[in-house]
Amino acid sequence: MLRVLSALVMLPIAIFIILQGGVVYQVFVALFSILILFEWNGICEKRPLNAVFYIQALLILMIVFDGIADIPAPYVWGGLLVSLVPVAFIFRIKPHYAVLGALYAAVPAASMIWLRETVELGGFIVLWCMIIVWSMDTGAYFAGKNIGGPKLAPRISPNKTWAGLVGGALTAVITGLIAGYYFDLAAVHVVWTWQWGIPIAAGLAIWSQIGDLFESALKRHFAVKDSGAIIPGHGGIMDRVDGVVFAAPVVALFLYL
Repeated sequence: MLRVLSALVMLPIAIFIILQGGVVYQVFVALFSILILFEWNGICEKRPLNAVFYIQALLILMIVFDGIADIPAPYVWGGLLVSLVPVAFIFRIKPHYAVLGALYAAVPAASMIWLRETVELGGFIVLWCMIIVWSMDTGAYFAGKNIGGPKLAPRISPNKTWAGLVGGALTAVITGLIAGYYFDLAAVHVVWTWQWGIPIAAGLAIWSQIGDLFESALKRHFAVKDSGAIIPGHGGIMDRVDGVVFAAPVVALFLYL
């Protein structure tokens, strides 16, 4: 019940911010990305607020609000990313996890900003991506609970089943097609016609589950149950957006190409 109530509160707020866009949306993306970094460092280093966290957070702010900087953004981003390695060595932090954590938060953040601010109907496209991930999670949960069957990845996430994967993908395809039609996204790109929409929605849904498994593997490696406890009934921010972290860059890359 707590999980449902939290979702009922968060979903309308998230949808409003996504469709609103502008500075409110930028702050939303920056805040969630920095919270991801906070939890990432808590998992990997047991110290959320360490030296590399501040460099990672600065990288997020530069990406999200790069319009206010006069310095060419790629040079700044690259410089901050490279600087993580010596700083990590100096403060005895694992350098590979410092860089991977920065990319884990920064790439989705850049994708979410680019999609919303550059692509036609960007707000609806971001929302469509979210709907795919939410539908995958919801469909997988109910299919896995009611059907059960063989485990998908028992060593990584014991509760996930192949039935859940199929049920989640089918749910995502149905809701993705309905949302794409309702938002009239076919006018922007052929990807949202039903012929392309079915395999792409299914593929994106399954890819988002890989993002979920990646986060589960990270937590299992460091013997952590939840990434945090900021959301009642849901755990941490990473526990809720792990699918979006993987899905958003794929959507952005596809539309960019």
